[in-house]
Amino acid sequence: MSGRIAVSQIPIRSYSSLPDEAKAALIGAKNTLKAGGNLRPFGNNQGRTPLEGQPLPAPSNGCAYFEVQVGQARPDDPLGAAGQKRIVLEVNTSSRQILEVYYSEQHYAKNSFWRVM
Repeated sequence: MSGRIAVSQIPIRSYSSLPDEAKAALIGAKNTLKAGGNLRPFGNNQGRTPLEGQPLPAPSNGCAYFEVQVGQARPDDPLGAAGQKRIVLEVNTSSRQILEVYYSEQHYAKNSFWRVM
């Protein structure tokens, strides 16, 4: 699959519609950034197989993507303890300000991310 998906092509979901575990993960990530802590970088490697969607848009200049696990994996999850639910944050690496928030309940599935507004 070539190219990245445009921001305008990513469906929008309101913060209030997120599951409680996603809200808690987002609050935890914000607190980590405010405290000067580090989050896990997100590789944005979708599109490697036909079952995966296009990668998220390229981060803005001076920004990077970071991922936060949401909840726990199911016992039968083939990916182990990390599970499939994720929040991906576009963060300005200098100011540590969050510019975009993306959420997925199956981040390995095709076109599974939502923009959180």
